[in-house]
Amino acid sequence: MLDKLLRSVYRLVRYRAYWVIGVFLIVVVFALSYIFPFPIRSSLLDLLPQNDPLIEKYKTREETINSTQYLTVVLSLQNYEGLEKPQREAELLELARVIKPLLEDVPEIKSVNYRGEGAIPEEYEFLYSLDSGTIDRAEKLRNDLRELESDAISETSDFNLQDPYGDLPDRLGELDAGESGAEEELSRLLDRLEERNELVLAGLNSVDELANWDTRLASLRDDFRAVRNKRAEDIGGEYFSSDRSTLLVKATPMHPESHNIEFSRSLTDRARNVVSEARATEVFDSGDYDIELTGSFVINAERNSALKGDMLRTTIISSVAVMVAFFFALGSFFYSMLIAFPLVVAVLLALSWAKFSVGGFNLLTTFLPALVLGLSIDYGIHLLFRFSEERLNGLTVSKAIEITILRKGKGIFIAALTTAAVFTTLIFSRSQGLVEMGIITSLGIIISFFVYLLLLPAMIVTFQRWRRRRQAVELFDYRATLRGIVEKAITYRKSILIVSLVISIVAFLGATQLDFQFTGNNVSTEVQGVKVQERVQEKFGASDTGLGPSFVFFPDNMEKLRDLEEGLAGTDMVTSVRSIRDYVPGNLDELGGSIDDLGELEGLDETLAGVESVLRDRSEKIDQLESLVASLSSAQLTSTLSSRSEITVQLNEVIDQLLDVRRSLLDLERDSTLETVGSLRANVNYLHSGLMSLSELMKEENGDIVKALPEEVRSTFSTDKGEYVVFAGVEKSIYESENLNDFVEKVSRFTDDYFGLPLIQYKLEGHIRHDFVVSTLLAVLMISFVLYRGISDLKLSLLAVIPLALGYLWMLGGMRVLGMNFNFINIIISPLLIGIGVDDGLHLIYRWQEESGTGNLTSSILSAFSHTGLAVITTSITTIVVFGSLFLARTPGLRILGATASLGIGFAMVLSLTVLPAALYLAFSRGEK
Repeated sequence: MLDKLLRSVYRLVRYRAYWVIGVFLIVVVFALSYIFPFPIRSSLLDLLPQNDPLIEKYKTREETINSTQYLTVVLSLQNYEGLEKPQREAELLELARVIKPLLEDVPEIKSVNYRGEGAIPEEYEFLYSLDSGTIDRAEKLRNDLRELESDAISETSDFNLQDPYGDLPDRLGELDAGESGAEEELSRLLDRLEERNELVLAGLNSVDELANWDTRLASLRDDFRAVRNKRAEDIGGEYFSSDRSTLLVKATPMHPESHNIEFSRSLTDRARNVVSEARATEVFDSGDYDIELTGSFVINAERNSALKGDMLRTTIISSVAVMVAFFFALGSFFYSMLIAFPLVVAVLLALSWAKFSVGGFNLLTTFLPALVLGLSIDYGIHLLFRFSEERLNGLTVSKAIEITILRKGKGIFIAALTTAAVFTTLIFSRSQGLVEMGIITSLGIIISFFVYLLLLPAMIVTFQRWRRRRQAVELFDYRATLRGIVEKAITYRKSILIVSLVISIVAFLGATQLDFQFTGNNVSTEVQGVKVQERVQEKFGASDTGLGPSFVFFPDNMEKLRDLEEGLAGTDMVTSVRSIRDYVPGNLDELGGSIDDLGELEGLDETLAGVESVLRDRSEKIDQLESLVASLSSAQLTSTLSSRSEITVQLNEVIDQLLDVRRSLLDLERDSTLETVGSLRANVNYLHSGLMSLSELMKEENGDIVKALPEEVRSTFSTDKGEYVVFAGVEKSIYESENLNDFVEKVSRFTDDYFGLPLIQYKLEGHIRHDFVVSTLLAVLMISFVLYRGISDLKLSLLAVIPLALGYLWMLGGMRVLGMNFNFINIIISPLLIGIGVDDGLHLIYRWQEESGTGNLTSSILSAFSHTGLAVITTSITTIVVFGSLFLARTPGLRILGATASLGIGFAMVLSLTVLPAALYLAFSRGEK
């Protein structure tokens, strides 16, 4: 069947060459119009399986997770050592006032702030003054004040400190000693008067303690103020660094989805225009400022642009390098240019297929254009080398084309099918990134094969007809050199096999020490926004800037929220924690009694008002006391003359009490005591009015203080489902695999409802580890099947994979020597190298099968390897050049992939020309003898 297909191809390119070229030209036009703009997705989410629970969790929590995403403009002073902090603040604020209106004019921006949400609303001032410490002190002070009040105030409802004796003096004056029952009434009145004296004396004796109470209340009020000011600074203060050399201006976009590349790019471009306008102002020229951009929107836009730049740069560089390498291999500028057009067509069709099938490239597939370029040109090289060889042997163009397509076409078809089959195994991966790579590359390779099989012979035929060229194009002849290398490999076959075996054992020992190092830095392109973000984090220390890696947690009640924060506080990687508890104290319920006992504070204020009144009218009160003493002294004389001893004794005690009250009043330092009482009343009233405002808030929301918080706080730190939201900033080293695994293990002990971009890496690591094993095993099985079916000989199939197997092992040893490990990107090297590396051995074995019937074993090996060896070297070098171009990529993982692949392909090439001929000779020499 394959032979019939190849013969049909030959007839098509031989007799319809112009039509073939014309069809491909039309295809190129359509491809160019289709692929632009070409989408590249730079989010790690695109690498996860589409049905991964983490993606579902992100979709359900997307609005909350993205609620703190900003475009951040970083204003900084360059030379500020000679400036005081207030002067630094003033200069930065002046520049901020210039840039803020410019940002507000950007349609994609909703609001701009270099301060927090603003001043604390009046009704929330007391609530924002409360934290665990102030609540504990307030509760203790409330209990102590209650004791003070119980000592100074009678439970008698008619007691009034401003008029403590009430109508008792009048009733004593009206009492007629001659009336019946007068003595009993007098005794009752004296008892009451004695009781009032005791209360008044107790109150006067406690006046000395008022200063202490005033100090305690004033201290508590200062604590309230400090807590409130701290929260006001957190909520409404400017975003200054501690040394006041940097100010952050945060712009809230209209759409919070930073992974929306088009929106992020548009927003970033407009922000850059704003920065340019700000740099042109007089304010900027008057100082030594710098203005930079960062934040998730800027970083994602820059990464996307960098990925596109990497793709374009590596494609262009690899194309030029491949053409240069091809020219030196062939020695023909004509053939070098001839092979370029099918290469362009193959890459354009691969891009079109990528856009059509999976919607573009992701972080793992951005290098595929260069890969397709390297793989595609391999087919052209093998076809062109065979055509040139047949022409140099004296065959006509048509006959040379026929032999090339029918004989070489079969070999490169099996090679293409083998490589495509290996990449097809990636479709069974868990990671969506690898699935997309399998979809793109598997069919892309087959497309490239048919492009070269159809287009290159058609162009050769057309050009030869057009120029009426009959002579063959002379190529550089490296056959003698290659023949010498292969001949030595056969001669020293045992030594070569022993040395290669020893090296393989050493490489195996080194390979066992390789590790998987999964860090986000490997797939994160190095862009300016990340560097700015890191500088800001260093400048601001552990304070929350809303930048850098973070996690979001979703506890569903306050108890779980407390436990979560306690757990996070004991986790090393956590640098900051923000939650609704920053605005609501955790022990707010302890203040419930205070809210219910507001009447007690009112009573205490009335008592203090009475003390204040007595002190202000001290002279009048003393006169009243002296008048009362005179009246009672007269009654005492009468009772003495009447021999009523009990009444006399009682009168004497009351008079002594009144004199003690008088003396205590006279001993008081009136002015200082009045000042103390006034201050104490003010502090009590502050506490009373604060509790009143808190009580009103609680009543409005049926006692739920969280619902009583301002809307901007509730919307940030709670969800519509009644869950709380906790934002935890973490160290940037969280992306190191060991740190991330340790963090996830610790956090999972107290919650499983959380999300963070580092968590994507954690999940992705598990998927890719699984995919590495599965794809490698499937690739080995697939390649074994295709090779056996294609070569139809088990021994030859095993020989064909020797360069691949040993090259892969040597590559692992080389990675160990160079200190490289597997990461997110280069872990795909297994199917990649298996798919590419097998081609060398396959082409050489196919050619040897052709030559095996033309002479003895040695001559057939020398002939096959000297003719096809140059094509193998050229294809290997061009592929190495393609991967070498990844060294210029801005993504660290791509650079490591380039180094890893170059090692593997280079080793496979060397082994194909040394170990393979030696092994082939040993395998068949006994049969020949």
